Amino acid sequence: MKKIIFLLPLLILFSACDENAGSGPPPEEDEEVLTGGGHTETGGGGQVALSGGENQGTIADRYESALKKIKTRDWDGAREELLEALQRSEGKDIQTEIRGHLKLVERGILSQPTFLTAEVFKSQDKMMGKKVSMRGYFSPGGPVGKVSYYFWLDSGGKIQCRYDALELDAKKKILLLKDGAVVLVRGTLTSPWGSNPNPYLELSYFRLEKLAPKKENPQ
Repeated sequence: MKKIIFLLPLLILFSACDENAGSGPPPEEDEEVLTGGGHTETGGGGQVALSGGENQGTIADRYESALKKIKTRDWDGAREELLEALQRSEGKDIQTEIRGHLKLVERGILSQPTFLTAEVFKSQDKMMGKKVSMRGYFSPGGPVGKVSYYFWLDSGGKIQCRYDALELDAKKKILLLKDGAVVLVRGTLTSPWGSNPNPYLELSYFRLEKLAPKKENPQ
């Protein structure tokens, strides 16, 4: 199979995207992509998996689909396709290539406007079921029944963020975070469910931007 290389057109697209990129504090961590969707995890080393199961298509099909979505600036859809390709690939070379494309797509995600909690709640009828980006302070949460976990995001008001669809590495990082860390999230605004009376975000993207300040030891 001829490897599908579209790095150059991606760079051209993102050069235009950077001009309108959203503002915010630079991340204090490395550029690791802490994204997830559909419970994806990366595979190990070995031969490149060229084809998937029934109706899944090949990795090349995923690349083609991702490229089409990038051209229409569907960053969420493109990232979903690339994460699926990453999950099913086994060769280190192609995993490295996919991760490189994921970093580029992440720049499109980061260029999206962020909203305050009050803005989201006020416009919930318009935003319901759509992807929303928010930045704020992390506050630990807990389990939702037996199927999901959540934390609170304080962005001028608290909104619940459920993260069972994120990848394993992101979940581990969230569980270790302390109150007051600055995070950027993106997810689907979802109707209230359970004890929380307000809409919540079903996360598909998580990014740690700043660790919580260290507390001084009492004298």
